Amino acid sequence: MSISFQNLGSSSGGNATLLLCRHDRTIHRFLLDAGLGPRTVAKRLKDCGHTEQRLDGIILTHADSDHMRATWRATLERRRIPVHVWEPHREEACRKGVPRSLARPHDGVFEPGDGVRVSCYRTPHDRTGSCALRIECGEVALGWATDLGHADDGLIDHLAGVDALGIESNYDPDLQSASQRPEMLIRRITGGRGHLSNQQCLDAVRRITGATLRSRALNVVCLLHLSRECNRPAIISELWSRSGGELVETLEISRPDGPGRLHGLRPHAPTATQAELFT
Repeated sequence: MSISFQNLGSSSGGNATLLLCRHDRTIHRFLLDAGLGPRTVAKRLKDCGHTEQRLDGIILTHADSDHMRATWRATLERRRIPVHVWEPHREEACRKGVPRSLARPHDGVFEPGDGVRVSCYRTPHDRTGSCALRIECGEVALGWATDLGHADDGLIDHLAGVDALGIESNYDPDLQSASQRPEMLIRRITGGRGHLSNQQCLDAVRRITGATLRSRALNVVCLLHLSRECNRPAIISELWSRSGGELVETLEISRPDGPGRLHGLRPHAPTATQAELFT
C-alpha cells in the first residue's frame, strides 16, 4: 500500500492536488480540492506525464471558491465524479457547482476507496471552518491542512505521525502590514480565523514533528496557499534555512501557476529498536 501526491497549484486563486492511493493492485485517483478548473487540471496532469485522466473522486477541505470552482459542474455530471464533502459544507458546495446527486457528505470520517481512510479535524477558518485531512492507506499517512486560522492542540494531535504534510504558509506579517489591503481584511487574515503566517506555519510543523516518534520523521513538507501579494518564496526559504533545522531538507514550496514534484510515500522499514521487539 502506498500514497503519492503532486500539488498542481496553490494560492488564493485556486488549489488542487493529485492524490494516488494504491491498495493491492488497485490505484485510486483523487483530487484534494478542485479550486483549479477542469481544463487547467487536465493540462497540468498531461504536462506532468499523467496520461490517465480518470478521477475516482474529489475530496474537499471546504467549499470556498478557491477550493471548489463552479466550472467543474459539467465535468462532474458527465464523468459522474463523486465529491466528498463535510456535511456542514454540503449546501455551499452544491451552490458552488457540485451536483446534489454527486455530493457525498460525511461526518468527519469516510472511506473514498478500498483501503483508503480519511479523517477530518475542523479548523477555525472563517464562519464554517475547514477540514484538516489525515489520509491513510495501510501504514502510510498524509496530512493536508490549509485555511487553518490557527494551529491548536487538536490539530497537532490529528496530524502527528504522518509521513508527509501539506500545510498553509500564507503570509509574511511585514508584507501584510505594508499592503494596501483594507484593515478589515488584514484583521480577518491575521486574527486567528483566517490563515497562518510563515512563522506560525513553521511553529506548527515543529509541534507536529515533536508529537511524532522519531522513527516516523516527516519525508515531505509541502507549503501551500502562499499569498501572491503578501508573501515570497525567498522569505520562506530564508526563514526555514535559519530556523527550520533539518526540516529544511523536506521542504517544497508550492507554486500558484504550476505543479510541484510527485512524491511517493511507502511504509517505513522497522528500525533496529523496533525489530528487536519482534525477535
